[in-house]
Amino acid sequence: MQYDLSERSLDLFDALWHGDLNTCLEQVDAGFSFVSPLTNAHEPAPKQLESYCKRGRSLSKILDYRVLQVRRIFETEETCIILLLGNVLDPSRGAIGFRCTFVWHVQPEEPRLVHMHFSLPLAPPDMPIDKLSVSAQARGNPIILRDTDGHSHVVNRAEVLYLESRHQYTIVHLPRRQIRARVALSELLRDFPDYFVRVHRSYAINVLHVEQISRREIRLAGGSHIPIPERRSKSVREEVLDAMVRARLVSEPGSIAPPEMKNERG
Repeated sequence: MQYDLSERSLDLFDALWHGDLNTCLEQVDAGFSFVSPLTNAHEPAPKQLESYCKRGRSLSKILDYRVLQVRRIFETEETCIILLLGNVLDPSRGAIGFRCTFVWHVQPEEPRLVHMHFSLPLAPPDMPIDKLSVSAQARGNPIILRDTDGHSHVVNRAEVLYLESRHQYTIVHLPRRQIRARVALSELLRDFPDYFVRVHRSYAINVLHVEQISRREIRLAGGSHIPIPERRSKSVREEVLDAMVRARLVSEPGSIAPPEMKNERG
């Protein structure tokens, strides 16, 4: 059976907004995680969700929302990430941008939600959504790296696939070349943007090139496989997915424009 995860995410957000805890819990997987600015991050995810819904029932009486865009930003056979962008409509403060991310585990019987991240504000309300472009974030200024033979290389950070620590060196992996720099990985990372995530003691990946995430490894464009420590599997995947969402705030051909949206879904 085929499921419309974009529509399901919209319905789930509406349930979250109106504090419908039971509808939310029916969708979540056993290993579900939840992040929001309105709950205690040290509590278990179901408890955070319960706390959020209690607040939501009160807030929805005085605030409204409008979904502006629905984006399917990442998809494999096992994982689908849906991003909602919209505004919270506050009569006293005007529109406040929000972002809500849904990470679905796609399975034959029924998809299950494994991660949800609600954040606001996204940006000043007068900033057009399409100005949040990954190309502007990713391009930046190139970095000049000096290799162990004394040669200088001009490198566009966005093109780097991953960084690999080798003792006192760091190997910079690009699609068609590698650069061996005499600098520690932790030090080099200071010069790279936040779409680089350290997923292992020896590896930091560029989430712009992620093709698949599994429990034990991450596959990058070009076929590279980066291991994930088993004890940190869940937290690493959440960090990578969140970084992917931040980095890919850009209008894409695969973005889904919602139908004529009602300010209140329901």
